[in-house]
Amino acid sequence: MEQYKLKLINDFVWLRSKVNFDFIFEKDTFSDDDIVRYYKKNKYLFYRLVGSKNGEMHIDISDDGIHRRGVKYQEYHEEKISEILKDDPQIKNVLELGSGQGANMAYLAKRHPDVKFTGIDLYPTLDKKNKKYDITLIQGDYHDLGMFGDSSFDMVYAVETLCYSQNKNQVFKEVNRVLKPDGLFIIYDAYLNKKRNELSEIEEVGAKLVESGYYLNQFEYVGNISRYIQNNGFEIVKAENMKNKVINHMKNYQARIKRYLKFGPLFTLFCKPFPKEVMGNIVPVYFMADTVEMDLSVYMSHILKKQKS
Repeated sequence: MEQYKLKLINDFVWLRSKVNFDFIFEKDTFSDDDIVRYYKKNKYLFYRLVGSKNGEMHIDISDDGIHRRGVKYQEYHEEKISEILKDDPQIKNVLELGSGQGANMAYLAKRHPDVKFTGIDLYPTLDKKNKKYDITLIQGDYHDLGMFGDSSFDMVYAVETLCYSQNKNQVFKEVNRVLKPDGLFIIYDAYLNKKRNELSEIEEVGAKLVESGYYLNQFEYVGNISRYIQNNGFEIVKAENMKNKVINHMKNYQARIKRYLKFGPLFTLFCKPFPKEVMGNIVPVYFMADTVEMDLSVYMSHILKKQKS
């Protein structure tokens, strides 16, 4: 553990000598408007260049954990959800929380044309090419799903969006309400692996670097998730710490940033026109490799089932 903390310190000193990222600490908390602005600025430039041409911007994942050059790993989440839909033809009505540009739903709708997909997001957008699919996007806050009736959906999923929630218990409560009995709630997300008040000074710095760069207020302690599951009528079908499936991909991004920064003034000049919301992504992308490797952060997948009354 100490060697990883030392690496985090050294990486912080090195990156700070190359890039002035003080601006990511300008705000102590982020409002919904801040988060919407962040995603608006990143929608095309960062998502399309670094993520995928379809608009996914997820953590790269592979089952073998190997990063192969030229291979895109952004569709892992959709592939796994698609497998569940294929195995259970009774799933006909699906809700995505934090659906963004609708890239996940478009991927799934193309492969499952008999399934109705609905997405809710603070800033929903849909590419014209995806309007041919059975997709509905609703602008709203996923803490309040009052526009949907009880037992409306067979499945709800959330890919790297619950990290923005500061009241996950309310989200679990609402998801349980709109799910049919035995309905599935699928979550992919990152969490703190220690309670906040137990973090050392350098661990607090590491957590804050990732949070502020992504316009997150605070990562949730992973131990709280079991309580939300139990308190809101869910049972765990599968829970997986995906460290071995993501860490090498994260290290690859870290290495790419190091290569870019070797260009020095040329890289700075190239990046000058980019808004700070885009440039700030360098910091969390770089440091997530450190925080996950030192087990400060954990990336998890959960498949939950609504218990019958």
